[in-house]
Amino acid sequence: MSDTQKKDKETKVTEPAPKPAPKQEAAPAVKKSGSRLGLIEILIFLLIAGVIFIFVFGMKQMQIEKAQEAALLAKFEQVFPHFEDIAAKAKVLKQQDDFGDWPPNLEFIDDPKNFNTAEFEFEWLDNGQVKMTTTKEFGREGIVVFYDVESDSYSIEDPDPTAKPAIKYTWLE
Repeated sequence: MSDTQKKDKETKVTEPAPKPAPKQEAAPAVKKSGSRLGLIEILIFLLIAGVIFIFVFGMKQMQIEKAQEAALLAKFEQVFPHFEDIAAKAKVLKQQDDFGDWPPNLEFIDDPKNFNTAEFEFEWLDNGQVKMTTTKEFGREGIVVFYDVESDSYSIEDPDPTAKPAIKYTWLE
């Protein structure tokens, strides 16, 4: 073999095979737009919308509850002086009594119609306490407020203190 033949053989071995020409597509490729929303962006949007929803409607509900509580407080403030009125009249009757006893009931002190309202009913207990009970018109029946004349203190007996409407101790101050 001649030198030229050897060189031809070597060049054939080392030369890579020609690559086939790339196929051209019949239609041009459509570029994807960058404004497409991904899963993360959608979740962030939903999270923000949920927070706004909770905040806005939570605030509305809180405003409604505050308005209802203010209306109940206004009703309670109208009858709150009745505790002192009943107590003052009962003290006078106790001083006038020969034995120093408290009056037996509210009828001995004054006409109950002067104190009772659609929302609240007053009673006098013979142990020196004024008892006020809420009615259905108040929103919940059975909340009892006691005023002890001797110790000048109030107490509330609520069968379900978590239920609304309720009478708060701050109203009694």
